[in-house]
Amino acid sequence: MSSNRLLTGSHNYTDKNITTSVVDHIAASLETKKYCSGLFLDVAQAFDTVWHDGLLFKLKKIFPAPYYLLLKSYLNNRTFRVKLKTTLSSTHNILAGVPQGSDITPFLYTLFTANIPSTDNTLIGTYADDTAILSSSQDPHEASGLLQNHLNSLSHWFNSWKIKINDSKSSHITFSLRPGNCPHIIYENAIIPHTNEVKYLGLLFDRRLTWGPHLKTKLKQLNSRLHILGIALWGTTKPSNTRTIQAFQAICLRTIAKAPWYVTNLALHNDLQIPTTKQTAIKY
Repeated sequence: MSSNRLLTGSHNYTDKNITTSVVDHIAASLETKKYCSGLFLDVAQAFDTVWHDGLLFKLKKIFPAPYYLLLKSYLNNRTFRVKLKTTLSSTHNILAGVPQGSDITPFLYTLFTANIPSTDNTLIGTYADDTAILSSSQDPHEASGLLQNHLNSLSHWFNSWKIKINDSKSSHITFSLRPGNCPHIIYENAIIPHTNEVKYLGLLFDRRLTWGPHLKTKLKQLNSRLHILGIALWGTTKPSNTRTIQAFQAICLRTIAKAPWYVTNLALHNDLQIPTTKQTAIKY
């Protein structure tokens, strides 16, 4: 692996670039029959907890004074109040977090984390609040050892910039065609949960990178949209049209089951455990 492999959402990298690099690294490990130890970190309330002073310190180093002052005015002097029924709290200053709902929010967060430390033996990909760290070796213990060393160095950096990692929602996964898993990864005395599937930038990775779980999830999402379309059509059609569809379905089922004439359509549906068009419309 080449040294200092750091991929971030800045420096002209997009989520597509980063995802491709992460997938390529995992695929290369599988092709060479290595163990790839993967860590996917969950930052607790990432956008809501950005340290203002720390972010402004970094922005001042990056931008000319006019742009820095503009961004400073965007972040500073924001206030909030809490309302409960008819009771309204006093005004308080917002001391952390970047305003959500704006196109600039992910950009500011990316700048805040752009100097995340990298190592010679790991690949780290960050895009907004999604962070993946990978390390590969023929030896599963070495793969996790390299990853653990990198995480240990990151722990100090996270604390320095007041970034909190949610260890219970982070994931550790072993990518390999060989049996067995890489040893556990530990963050601040807590074991990162090991899993056989992990979601990163919209993709669902499984340990063999078969894409089966990802395609199954996408198919389920597409089917739900088709059912939404179907119920919209059924909801606006005439009852006579629905009866026509039901009659055609009954003929098909009767032919497949070779049912005699005295078997009712309802009994046919119940025996075959196939819902009627009306039951399907109600369900979806």
